[in-house]
Amino acid sequence: MMNVQKPHNLNALSADLQLAIDAAFRAGQVIADHFMEVVDADIKPDGKGLVTRTDQESEQVILDTLRTHSDYAIVSEETAPHAPSADLSWIIDPIDGTTNFARKIPLFAVSIALLQGEDVRLGVLFNPIAAECVYAEQGYGAYLNGQPIRVSSSAEPASTVLFLNNGYRSADKQRHAALVDRFVNRYSLRSLGATAVEMSYLACGRAEGFICSGDELWDYAAGIVIVEEAGGKVTDWKGQHWDRRNAFICASNGSLHDELLATIADLQP
Repeated sequence: MMNVQKPHNLNALSADLQLAIDAAFRAGQVIADHFMEVVDADIKPDGKGLVTRTDQESEQVILDTLRTHSDYAIVSEETAPHAPSADLSWIIDPIDGTTNFARKIPLFAVSIALLQGEDVRLGVLFNPIAAECVYAEQGYGAYLNGQPIRVSSSAEPASTVLFLNNGYRSADKQRHAALVDRFVNRYSLRSLGATAVEMSYLACGRAEGFICSGDELWDYAAGIVIVEEAGGKVTDWKGQHWDRRNAFICASNGSLHDELLATIADLQP
């Protein structure tokens, strides 16, 4: 059994952010306990990826924790995958990167965000295997295990790491192929199979850009506020405010943003 430890300096955070971190760590303990077990994974009814018993157990722990201390609406990937209708809604992915988890690849995260209208108020991304908790709240900066983080300041193509995340639909895969073709000779490309991990790495300065299409709100919501509070920029592929009804997300360290948009804007319908 792996013992998951929370950062010690949480008392200065808002009650909502403390609650989200607590829920993420409780779920992370469940995930860590099952990580090295043989995993039975099923294909989701919509064909979009895998689901495991650990996804469901992680989700239940999060739901129980949030419902005990909050009356906000909840949108969750596994049991309540509907568009948020309330002004304040928790957006949950109990394991972002389930395929990685099922294959014992330690690149996945619990993702919890609080959506207020069209903006993400706070977000938590927690990888229990790496023991990395990245979190942010609007106006208060972004942190990794209690330490402030900032995006990379690099704008040099030769040293740029760009995450490209493809979705499950055929059109998304075709767009992904087009992105690879446009960027492969300019940047160092990566695809980790977990949006939450990729966006947290961007916020920590480990990469300069992230582009996705076909993801769902629970995949990227927490990452948006974390990247922005770390000094980065998040828009759709045309440079407009991201829209939770369309999954075209371009995130960067800011220095690279206009260059990325100039290359991809025509690929967004």
